[in-house]
Amino acid sequence: MSDGLQLKIFEGGYCVHPGFVVKPGSGLKPRAFPAAVALIKHPEHGYILFDTGYHQHFFDTTRTFPERFYAWTTPCHLKHGEDITAQLGRIGIETSQVSHLVLSHFHADHIAAVREFGQATIHCAKAGFDALKNRGRFSGVRKGYLRQLIPDEMQQPLQFHNQFECRIDTLLPQLNGVELYCKDLFDDGLLYLVSLPGHAAGQIGMLVRLHTQWLFLLADACWLIESLSDNLDQHWLANIICDDTKAYRQTLAQLRLCYRLGRADIRFVPSHCLTSIRSLCEQGWLE
Repeated sequence: MSDGLQLKIFEGGYCVHPGFVVKPGSGLKPRAFPAAVALIKHPEHGYILFDTGYHQHFFDTTRTFPERFYAWTTPCHLKHGEDITAQLGRIGIETSQVSHLVLSHFHADHIAAVREFGQATIHCAKAGFDALKNRGRFSGVRKGYLRQLIPDEMQQPLQFHNQFECRIDTLLPQLNGVELYCKDLFDDGLLYLVSLPGHAAGQIGMLVRLHTQWLFLLADACWLIESLSDNLDQHWLANIICDDTKAYRQTLAQLRLCYRLGRADIRFVPSHCLTSIRSLCEQGWLE
């Protein structure tokens, strides 16, 4: 095993929306948005997943009302063998070997396969977990939550992360003035959880230190890399699902500054950006 981190990106199914929802002016033509999953190989803690993508559990959960509305409004596509458990199996990794799950937030396309990793410690923000568990079925679906995907009887240990006290520019001085806050996941300088509020309650991203570069896993803080590079704003309809629209805009503004100052050293990876995800999938393991 490498003395540093290794990372591999997978596409765990995709959903479709009219193009104008995330890129105003691009019309009604459906556009695919992959559900990215990052597999991290840590020299001490073994295999770690950042989100899980779609799984058959999503389809099972959305067979009845009101959950079926989720599947209608966000059509999901997942072919046989495309869920993350099957893809890990093809490279020789059993689900029992995944020791940690980092959940960026609790929307269904990010957590559908969680119950397949019964040996893993779940890392998340308590606000995100509470948003899933404390909402009723109707209000949960309206905000993108399917609480049945995390059953009450699950025995997986939960580790909540609520204090993000390290400002990101103390970690990366070239980001001077960027007001984003992070914490070292294992206190070893390799993986940092980053608070990215707005899109969903308690949303977190992850900064990954590789040998030659940093990767910034942005979750749904933006959907397209053009949101950062070209200051592209999503359509107001996309804000309906937001937990806090004001916080979403503030986070996006800080990420745009982060991109301008740090793009030479950091690769920015929105969870649903087809261009970004496909490019990384083709590269295999990154070190």
